[in-house]
Amino acid sequence: MNTQIEISLSKELNELHKTIEGKLRSTVQDAIMAGEILTNVKEKVAHGEFIPWIEKNLIFTRMTVNRYMGLYEYKGKCNTVLHLPEAYKLVAKLESAKKQTENQRAFKRVQEFKKTGIKPGGWRKNTDDKLYQKEIDRDERIESVKRKMSSRQEESEQRKNEDDFFSDSINKLVEHTNKRLSFKEKIRLSADGENDPFIDAFMDYLEEMESDSRRIEFCYNIIKVAKNIARELQLYDPQN
Repeated sequence: MNTQIEISLSKELNELHKTIEGKLRSTVQDAIMAGEILTNVKEKVAHGEFIPWIEKNLIFTRMTVNRYMGLYEYKGKCNTVLHLPEAYKLVAKLESAKKQTENQRAFKRVQEFKKTGIKPGGWRKNTDDKLYQKEIDRDERIESVKRKMSSRQEESEQRKNEDDFFSDSINKLVEHTNKRLSFKEKIRLSADGENDPFIDAFMDYLEEMESDSRRIEFCYNIIKVAKNIARELQLYDPQN
């Protein structure tokens, strides 16, 4: 920018600012004019040089610069406002609504890109790319949480099944033992007989048979065999 023009513009802006600051009841027109000049300056200076230009040439802050430029951007809606504070509040509301609307549009663009894999019209290279990456990261976090919850649920069900199996096995063992003890008492076994592992093995073998008739038949056969063995032993026993 030409040095003479730069000096002239900065002088005009500073004078306008003093006028605005000095007025008790401003019609905001001077502030809008200041915003117009600032907007033109921003368009003319090189990229990244606007803030240094403000700091070098102006007696007011960047916040005030942004306010003036906001008034100029929304001048059509601010012309009827008489006081600067009211105008600033109006601009803030308009900016908030604009940002919300743009965020909604950006979200729709990102969702369309996720669905089709094609970036829709109006895609903002940096802003929408960052929003898209945030959405991808969020989806991955949600999926990770779902996987962890599913894994924990499976582990819980597995432990429950194992506990149920163990409990069922214990109950069956207790039931089996009680049944055996009851039967031993019923047939009036001696104390030695109750603790004889052969008797337990014999009873286990009986339980595996398909019916009581087979068990009865087997017991009678055992009795016959046992009697024959006893007779044979008596014949060969030198004490008899």
